[in-house]
Order: sequence, then structure tokens, then C-alpha cells
Amino acid sequence: MISNKKGDHNHILLLFLLFVFVISFTFHACSFNNQPEDKIDVGEEDPFLNQSNTSNNNEDLKSETMQGSKEEETTEEDEQNDLENEEELEEDKDKETSEESKETEPLTIKVYYTDSIVQYLVGEERIISGTHKYLSAFMELLKPPLEPGHMTLVPATTKINKISFDNGNIALDLSPEFVNDRFKGDAVDILLVYSIVNTFTEFSEVNTVSFYIDGKRLNTLGQLDISSSLYRNESWIRGN
Repeated sequence: MISNKKGDHNHILLLFLLFVFVISFTFHACSFNNQPEDKIDVGEEDPFLNQSNTSNNNEDLKSETMQGSKEEETTEEDEQNDLENEEELEEDKDKETSEESKETEPLTIKVYYTDSIVQYLVGEERIISGTHKYLSAFMELLKPPLEPGHMTLVPATTKINKISFDNGNIALDLSPEFVNDRFKGDAVDILLVYSIVNTFTEFSEVNTVSFYIDGKRLNTLGQLDISSSLYRNESWIRGN
């Protein structure tokens, strides 16, 4: 009997120890599973994300700096171009003003009349306006000469329809009085025509003169053929 009781007692102790072991193991396992893992708190920034953002910010800053630098360079280039354009405009204005001044400056030329025996042309100096200079020159031929013994050849009744200049040639369009009211004669016709031609060719840019009456080409004046444009002829000027 004593032996059985002792065996039961040992059996109970063994079960108790086993129970304690199971409880301890279970508690330890639960504690191990509840240990905090290495993780990132949602309240904190991701260091890798922060690094990426920093890199992106640096690239954006670099891009903005480069863009700002390009904009500054472009602005400087634009300012330089504007300055050059302004200087060119000023030069063009000065050139135009200079050319306009030259065109309006008074000019000194010779206008041609005939001598007292109607044998040669004689020149008298005139100061004319640079504005409408061809018209001004022809108008002088309609005025009486200043020198004694000189005579006008162009009839005072002549009206000017048009005076045009093109490619070195003066096209002179006059009224019929130029033909009808002139002093008639072969020598006088030659002097009359060349008093006009030699007066216009006082201008360096004028090479020839052609004659028209009311818009129609004047081919003859008396017996003189003037169908072609006429060049300067100084052989009819006295002293040449």
C-alpha cells in the first residue's frame, strides 16, 4: 500500500511539473511574438523617401538655376540686340536726314540763253532750290536773262505738263505753245533745244533729255530731228 501511494505521488508531481513547463513555454512564446519588430513609425518620415525628395529638390534647384541663368543670358542678348537696333535706326535716321538735307540744299547751276546775234548759247549762274530742282531749273529759262545782250529762247507762254526723271533721262512734257510761239529758224531751233538739254545736264545724274507735247513724243522741231533722247552738246556754247 505504501508503495502505491508513493507511485501516485510521483505521478502527480510529474504532471504538475509538466503543467508548469507548458505554462512557462506558452508564456515565453507569447512574449517572444510580442517583441517589437524593426519597423518605421508612420508618424516619421521615410529616410529613403526623404533622401529621394532631397535629391529631387536639388535637381529642381539646379534646373531653376540653369533656367534663370539662361533667362539672364537671353535678357542680356535681347538688350544688346535692342541697343544695336536702336543704334542702326539712329544711323539710318541720320543718313536719311543728311540725304534730305542734301536734296533741299540750294544748288548753283548754269542756265543757257542765246547771245545777241543768236549764234551761240551763253550761260548764267543761278541758285535754285534743291526741292523740285528740275522744275526750278526750267522755270529759270522762262525768266529774262540778267546779263545785257542775252536773250530768252523758250517762249514765255510755254506751260509745263510734267517733268520726270528715270535712269539718267529727263522726260520733258510741255504745252503746244513751246512749238507754236518759238522764234522760227533752223539755227534758232537748235539753240532752243540745246539751251534746255545743256541746262538739265548741269545736274550730274542727268545724261539725256527727251521732248513731249501734251504727252506725245516730239520727233521734230522744224527741220531738227529730236526723235531720240539728246545728250549734252557744248559745241553750241560760246567759248567752247
